[in-house]
Amino acid sequence: MKYIPQSEQDRSDMLETIGVDSIEDLFSAIPKNYRCPEQIDYPQAQSESELRDQFKGLSDLSESPQLSFAGCGIYQHEIPSIVPFLTQRSEFATSYTPYQPEVSQGSLQCIFEFQTLACQLTEMELSNASLYDGATALGEAALMALRIKKKSKAKILVSSALHPFYREVLETYCEAFLDRFEWLPLDGNSLDLAALEKKIESADLLITQSPNVFGSIENEARIGEIKKTSDALWITSCMEPFFWGAFRGPGAFGADIVTAEGQSFGNKAFLGGSSFGIFCCKNEFLRNLPGRLVGETLDQNGDRAFTLTFATREQFIRRGRATSNICTNNNLNMLAGLIHMLCLGRQGLREVALQSISKTQYLRRSLSKISGLKLTKDPVFNEFCIESPLTGDELVERLSQEGVIPGVSLGRFKEEWKHKLLIHVSERHRLEHLDRLCTLIQKSL
Repeated sequence: MKYIPQSEQDRSDMLETIGVDSIEDLFSAIPKNYRCPEQIDYPQAQSESELRDQFKGLSDLSESPQLSFAGCGIYQHEIPSIVPFLTQRSEFATSYTPYQPEVSQGSLQCIFEFQTLACQLTEMELSNASLYDGATALGEAALMALRIKKKSKAKILVSSALHPFYREVLETYCEAFLDRFEWLPLDGNSLDLAALEKKIESADLLITQSPNVFGSIENEARIGEIKKTSDALWITSCMEPFFWGAFRGPGAFGADIVTAEGQSFGNKAFLGGSSFGIFCCKNEFLRNLPGRLVGETLDQNGDRAFTLTFATREQFIRRGRATSNICTNNNLNMLAGLIHMLCLGRQGLREVALQSISKTQYLRRSLSKISGLKLTKDPVFNEFCIESPLTGDELVERLSQEGVIPGVSLGRFKEEWKHKLLIHVSERHRLEHLDRLCTLIQKSL
């Protein structure tokens, strides 16, 4: 049954219609000694996330619970129930690309609002309507930068701390240019800035990721300063957009193109998706931007309206000269992200980010006291690496038997990383969850 709100006037009109003076009179047939007391001793109100935990605790009594600290590009966050409720409405769930603006103002306005929020988050000037995911957005960004440079032998510098899945997608998109790629070395778990300084002068394109595959936050302020010494275009990628709830967007440091994985906003971690990609850039690159772009205009009556704009960049207008082959973008997933962001607001985004930081630091301090574990001192957001005498796969296997997924073993990507375990913490985790993880890791060593 749908909830229909009532105002005082609504209630007054209904009582007048049925000829009753008050709501109390509706129950006059029930003897007073059988009615509920005026003051009922209800339990203290709980937030939506606390209520979910309570019911999950009841369900765990009959099945084996799973507490997960896995991240590495796909993250679990508390998603308000209003998000799936609204996205499942038929107006959104069944709509196709809004080619007819006169009958698609709702969808177009949603896309426009998303573009606005994406620009505010990243501190960039321009955003498209979304792409498939963070990895394909990075691939599109690289192709876009190469079009802008118009060089047959462009030199491309890429951080070796780029997520291996992103690297695979990037190499697929840029298969014809792989001989131009140079992978920059690392200093610990972060980009080696000294190596970048030496190589940037002759580079045409720089690709970084922050936080990177190890969870470390790159020094984007310093990268921006180094980038100014050359004509290279700087693309930066982010797997966790809640990061910008507490930190400055890359646009503040001079990034030319910013891409991100949007799954954390409004989309559950379900078999790697569903997802959408965030893609922002400087205004001067508008003609090379891939994907849909919604603009604000005036209709024939002079009222505010929205429409697809600069569509000659797209494949349905000029396929042979299009900036990208992407057609229908991930609009429904993007809408879920938009609703989630609007529900949280600026303060809510910051609160989620700060909770992630606080709980991550609590867990790092606790794990650092366990003999045999190695932790770096790199700045992190909501994810960090530990090294242990056991391989990451062994830790995952042992703790899974206790109903806990301790993280992602980085050995799945490279043999040299086999003793690294990447642990993710978010606002969903309680302190008792973090303490339990520490106890189980210590017990397993």
